[in-house]
Amino acid sequence: MMYTQMEIDLEVIAENYKKVSDTLPEETGIIAVVKADAYGLGAVPIAKKLEKAGCPMFAVTFIEEAVTLREAGVIAPILVMMPVESRELQITREHKLIITVTDYEMAKKISDELVRQSYSLPVHLKVDCGLSRMGIVLKDRVEEAAEEVEKIHALPNLNTEAVFSHLTAAGTEGAYAALDLTEQQRFFELTGRLKQRNICIKTHLMSSDPYTWYPQMPGDYIRVGSILYGISPKQYSGCGIRNCMSMNTYIVQIKWIPKDTEVSYGPLYKTARRTRIAVVPVGFADGIRRALSNKGEMLVRGKRVPIIGKICCDHTILDVTDIEDVKVGDEVTIFGKNGEVSQIAGDYAMLCNASAPETTVIFSSRIPRKYINI
Repeated sequence: MMYTQMEIDLEVIAENYKKVSDTLPEETGIIAVVKADAYGLGAVPIAKKLEKAGCPMFAVTFIEEAVTLREAGVIAPILVMMPVESRELQITREHKLIITVTDYEMAKKISDELVRQSYSLPVHLKVDCGLSRMGIVLKDRVEEAAEEVEKIHALPNLNTEAVFSHLTAAGTEGAYAALDLTEQQRFFELTGRLKQRNICIKTHLMSSDPYTWYPQMPGDYIRVGSILYGISPKQYSGCGIRNCMSMNTYIVQIKWIPKDTEVSYGPLYKTARRTRIAVVPVGFADGIRRALSNKGEMLVRGKRVPIIGKICCDHTILDVTDIEDVKVGDEVTIFGKNGEVSQIAGDYAMLCNASAPETTVIFSSRIPRKYINI
């Protein structure tokens, strides 16, 4: 018997890519972010589809992710956004990867090793325009940062191709306009000072959300993931973006329980009426977060039904009292369309005060992924 399955429509992802690409200046390219197994959706099939669609570059976090893509046959340039260690440089060279450096000390160490081994590598330089994560700090020191970038650019055997950063408000439900603009100002002030030093390298700053907020300043690349997959809340609907992913499960038991009956662990829920419940075989071990207990919904026979009680490791309990003719074996839609109603991963994310990638990235490998329109 089939239980829970995820379906990813690769043609939808390719269409989303084209819709984004068509809005960009001709000189601006897309770096497709497929880190964390494309946020749980499957990096290899997605990258291969996007490469066929013309995507010029991919980005991952770790070198192992990049190697997996190369071994699967992805040919396009791949940026590894986590700094690599000296012992990994040979792997980087063999698989023709682009590395990230985050300060002069790191860059010098890598340069020395590359000189020793007599080969060069392409590099993207990370700067920190306000997120306070990785990179050369720009706040109150843009001139000093420009000097550090110049020193890195001059190092032998490091081919500095681009400078990039990430905005603090990316991945939030609303743009923090003042903060965003301040961070952008720092970034473009830096690149302006680099040009004054005759250092003309490419830039990428905008990710999915900032790209939609500030389409007038894309840079040489935009670095996007969520918008290509359509799993985020409705802020991308104006771009014509569609959701690529559906997930369905099935009812394994239906029964009536009396009024004033506790439901699941805790208990966190007690019935207010005689209630017909449906048990579905998917739970927090599969990535359905417990924060959705008594909040989330699933879709049955074209209607929304509430999740009641605490979500279990392998099961979730639904109130199907008001659904006529419901029976064991009926399909239950977690994400996607059921009749005339639908929901996406972003809807669950909003209930959990999370981002859509935060919702999909934790889906268990025990949920089979089915890819269509390969």
